[in-house]
Amino acid sequence: MENLEQIVAANLTELRKAQKWTQAELAEKINYSDKSVSKWERGDALPDLKVLKQMADLFGVTMDYFVTENAAAEKEKFDFPKSERGYRIGVELLAVCIVWLAATTVFVSTSLYSTGVWMAYVWAVPVSALVLAVFSRHWKFRICAIVFRSVFCWTLLAAIYLHILIYSAFTYNVWVLFLIGAPAQAAIVLWAQIRHNRT
Repeated sequence: MENLEQIVAANLTELRKAQKWTQAELAEKINYSDKSVSKWERGDALPDLKVLKQMADLFGVTMDYFVTENAAAEKEKFDFPKSERGYRIGVELLAVCIVWLAATTVFVSTSLYSTGVWMAYVWAVPVSALVLAVFSRHWKFRICAIVFRSVFCWTLLAAIYLHILIYSAFTYNVWVLFLIGAPAQAAIVLWAQIRHNRT
């Protein structure tokens, strides 16, 4: 039997090539350097458990796949349950539904004696984006996390803007509030790039 490093190297290489990814493309997806991927595929080093789990999720297999000799011949045995992807999407949608349920509850409970309660729905938009950003970050969906952070930034500014227009006597030049969005957006993109390059 081959040693563990060579087994992991062979299985990792097979999975990567099946996806037609270069080592650099795989490295980018898991936030590692292509030198690390090259070492793993040569059998010079082993990825740690956290990285193995991340790659298992990425390739749609269980962690056992990487440490089983000739795993490619019995790949279906190690296929990651497709229901996991559905589970994650379901959890995200459920969290967003809870946000909108709360907004609807506020709307219904206050609409009888107050005006402007539709703002509950306006505030539900940035909260929903924040929830989706947190889940995307947790599940390592890097691009989705950046998108949802950006949506959160701009919809939060829009909600504050509308709130000031409706509930405040001071409305002169309120639009300048959106100027905050430009550096905030730049910070979101730069922070994502810094985190990506750090690993």
